Amino acid sequence: MQTGTSCIEGLHRFNFESGYYVCRFECSPFYAHHAQNFCSSCKEMDFVLYHPGKKELWLIEVKDYRFNARPKVNDLVEKLCRKVRDCLFLLRTAALCAPEEEPEEGISLREMARMSLQARHIRIAFTIELGRTGLFPPKTLLSTIRDLLYRQIRFIDPQMVCLPITESGSCCPWTITPADGEHSARIRRRMEEARAARDHAAKLAAEAERHREKEEARRRRRARKSPLPLWKQRAAERAEGKSGTHADRRR
Repeated sequence: MQTGTSCIEGLHRFNFESGYYVCRFECSPFYAHHAQNFCSSCKEMDFVLYHPGKKELWLIEVKDYRFNARPKVNDLVEKLCRKVRDCLFLLRTAALCAPEEEPEEGISLREMARMSLQARHIRIAFTIELGRTGLFPPKTLLSTIRDLLYRQIRFIDPQMVCLPITESGSCCPWTITPADGEHSARIRRRMEEARAARDHAAKLAAEAERHREKEEARRRRRARKSPLPLWKQRAAERAEGKSGTHADRRR
């Protein structure tokens, strides 16, 4: 995954420069089954990049609030800082504990973690799109978020990036194009799981309907095989004005 690597996040395709290795924690079974549940919840960044020649490690987070309510600024800043902290912890832990894996996208978490130990620079990028609803314009609110993040992150990366998604490529090692309806491996997997769950539910419903129909048919057969007692039949015939003899019965 060293040349021509591209990954989809939300509505955008990130096309990374050649020479960068890409890792997605969400595609790692080690993260999903173990590390994600550590201390109740352990968060990850959307992309982790590493360039062996530059010894440069990038942690990238993508947030798109154009179709959702704007987050509270302090809550968002705390959440993003926690993602950085947890991601750095996971990289160190995975270098020692993660097994060999074959992820759906990018290189394995173990491989990325071990390469990242050689990094000389840690770069952090927050790519954030904000909707136009609310009291403050998106640029003003994003500027406030950037200032608050910088106070927390500058000891790690004094050149921290915090820009709208489509503008971040101007100063970072990637370009961004529309995803054109495509989905990331995680979303495709979730869609396949949802489709399989729907198919399974439909199969169970069909089996239940067939069972109900069989039970109804069995009930009708039992009803036909269990006629009224003979004396009740004769009384019913007489009540209908028949004589109750063989002459009035269908042969």
